[in-house]
Amino acid sequence: MHSTVTKKGQTTIPGAVRQALRIQPGDRLQYEIDGDQVTFRRHPGAMALKGILSSNKGKDLTFAQIRKAATAERLRQRPK
Repeated sequence: MHSTVTKKGQTTIPGAVRQALRIQPGDRLQYEIDGDQVTFRRHPGAMALKGILSSNKGKDLTFAQIRKAATAERLRQRPK
């Protein structure tokens, strides 16, 4: 699969990729650069943190650990 970058730096994410990652209009994407490769994923957003800070679940966790747990929880809750 491939896509072309426009003069404005925009590209279309192929439909199969959007479907696999369940990307919807308005979703935010998160990019990670590793040398000459880039990995991207759908950003879980602030809603993934809903409830985690208002309970004791995240009491002894770092913010990075809370984000990771929230992302994992959101992925588990996604319809298949």
